[in-house]
Amino acid sequence: MKAYTKQLLKRNATGYAFILPLLIYFIVFQLAPMLIALVISFTDYSLANLDPSFVGFDNYIELFTNKAVYQNFWSSLLTTFLYMLLTVPTSIILTLIVSALLNSKIKGEKFFKTIFYIPSVTVSVAMMVMWKQMLAPDGLINQIFSSNIDFLNNESTALVMIALMSVWGGLGYNVLIMLSAMKNIDPALYEAAEMDGAGAFQKFLYVTVPGVMPTIFFFLVTGLISGFQVGEQMVIIYGTATQVESVRTYVYEMFYQMREMSNFSIASAMSYFLFAIILVFTLIQFRLQNADAIKEKRMLKKIKREAANEKN
Repeated sequence: MKAYTKQLLKRNATGYAFILPLLIYFIVFQLAPMLIALVISFTDYSLANLDPSFVGFDNYIELFTNKAVYQNFWSSLLTTFLYMLLTVPTSIILTLIVSALLNSKIKGEKFFKTIFYIPSVTVSVAMMVMWKQMLAPDGLINQIFSSNIDFLNNESTALVMIALMSVWGGLGYNVLIMLSAMKNIDPALYEAAEMDGAGAFQKFLYVTVPGVMPTIFFFLVTGLISGFQVGEQMVIIYGTATQVESVRTYVYEMFYQMREMSNFSIASAMSYFLFAIILVFTLIQFRLQNADAIKEKRMLKKIKREAANEKN
């Protein structure tokens, strides 16, 4: 048994050597900070108190109950949900439409795929700075429409603009994945739909959309996860202490508590509360997806039984 184990390790040594740098990176820069943040969330650690003591769940209780001190806690969570409501459905709908158009055998498909994908490989800081200049009162957008609107500092338009930036930035990546899913749909399904008299829109609605439903579910899960974590764009555009309340998302508020208030224990508690929210939402989505899959299997079995009964 020992000789077999030694032989197995020797055979897999090359593979272990290749994954070792990534494993070290994960442990040092991801797992260790996560565990340290978990410990800090149960202490009163801050720059004002470098000798922290264990306080249990006091930080979490303070966040939930002390509205005078942490008045932006619940409002920032609401802003994050509003941001997701703006971005996730819009992103999925636009991805479906653009992918369907590119999948319709138009000329220059490769050119359009490249154009759409360019924002996905652009550095986010450069992209945000570009949009900030375009949306300034004297920027390109206002010059085109002969207006003088400060889009990014207006409470009614700021979050919408940030959402549009995010949708635009991720559209190319989503389109490439969706296109791959659409090209894997059996062409016989479209032929059968045409024989039944289905038009272009009906084929899209009853063949394409059901065929890419797993990909739509993937976008839904990843969209919600990234939506909960939005905050980088706000820091780049507004700095660490914005006066525009409509863009103060949960992660931005967490960053504010850590950077401006130097309250590391509260920021750590907020991060793990966010982890719990994302975990719950993800589990619910997978549960719903599994429930749909079970229903489909039952329907297929029922159809097969009915077909068998008709033959008999």
